[in-house]
Amino acid sequence: MLGVWFFWSRTERIPCTLDLERTHDHFHAHVQLAQEVFCEPGDEIYVDGEPVSLAYGETRTMESEAVVKRASSLRRWWTKLVGRLEFHELYDVGFE
Repeated sequence: MLGVWFFWSRTERIPCTLDLERTHDHFHAHVQLAQEVFCEPGDEIYVDGEPVSLAYGETRTMESEAVVKRASSLRRWWTKLVGRLEFHELYDVGFE
């Protein structure tokens, strides 16, 4: 029963805007959700649609749809716990 509660999730379909850029100054893909959606630890966001390829120097903004997969409360708690334990890996600095 605990395993079912851990992996249980609900999904929402939300319109979104994709901001894509592949230039000398920037190389990014940003997703802006259309509604006021607050994502919490453990939530996952998938963007639906065909893969997009950009030529060098191209910038594109397009509309699409995102699927927000909400985590269960147990999985949210687990993500917070594991995130705090692995926080130190983010600031590994080396001088050579």
